[in-house]
Amino acid sequence: MNLRCISIFNNLSDEDLSCIRKNVNIEEKLYKKGEQIFRVGEVASHMYYLIEGSILVYKIDPNGKRFIIKKFNDPSIFGEVYSYLAEPFDFSAEAERDSKILIIHDFRKIFETDISKEFLKSYIDLLSKKCIQLSRTNQITSQSTLRQKIAKYLLLNQEDLKVSINQSREEWADILATTRPSLSRELSNMIDDGLISLADKSVEIKDIKKLGDII
Repeated sequence: MNLRCISIFNNLSDEDLSCIRKNVNIEEKLYKKGEQIFRVGEVASHMYYLIEGSILVYKIDPNGKRFIIKKFNDPSIFGEVYSYLAEPFDFSAEAERDSKILIIHDFRKIFETDISKEFLKSYIDLLSKKCIQLSRTNQITSQSTLRQKIAKYLLLNQEDLKVSINQSREEWADILATTRPSLSRELSNMIDDGLISLADKSVEIKDIKKLGDII
C-alpha cells in the first residue's frame, strides 16, 4: 500500500517515506468478522490503519454492557496514541466485518528518525481532531438522563435540523450506553412530545429550542 494514502504521510517526500520503511515493519493483515484486533489492557507498539472493512472500538462496563466509543467504516487511523506511549489500551477493537488493516509496528521509531516537520504537523493535526471528537463524546455520555444524552447527541450531529444515523439501533444504544428497548422507548416519547421525527436512517429535529432546554 502507498503510505501517502494515509493522512499523516501524504505530504512526505520519497526520502522520508523510504526512511520510514527502513526503520519500521509494515504489514497488511486481514481480520475476519468478530476477530479481535486488540483487547483492553493489552500493550502494543503498533499504529493501525483501516484500509477496508469496518471496526468497532468499545468498552464493557462493570454490568457487562457494551459501550461503543467509535465505529470506523472509512479508511482511518486508530491506536496511534497508545502505540506512541506504549500504554495499555483502555478499550477493545474488533472487526465488525472482514477487514483489511495496515499495521505499522514500533510506530514510535518514526519519531526517532530525522523525519520532516510536515509529518509532525500532520500528526498533531490528527491528535487535535481526535481530542475534539473525544470531547463531544464525553459531552454526550456525561449527561444524567437518557433523554439528555439523546438530545446532546442530536444537537452535536445535526445539520440543518437533520441527523443521519449510520448505525443500527443496537449500535446507537451502545454509543449512548443504554439498551435498545430503552432507546426506542425514549425516542417514541420524544416524538410524542413533538421534539423529533424519525425516518429510515435519519432524525429530524422539530423543535431545536425545546431540545436544547432538555440539557
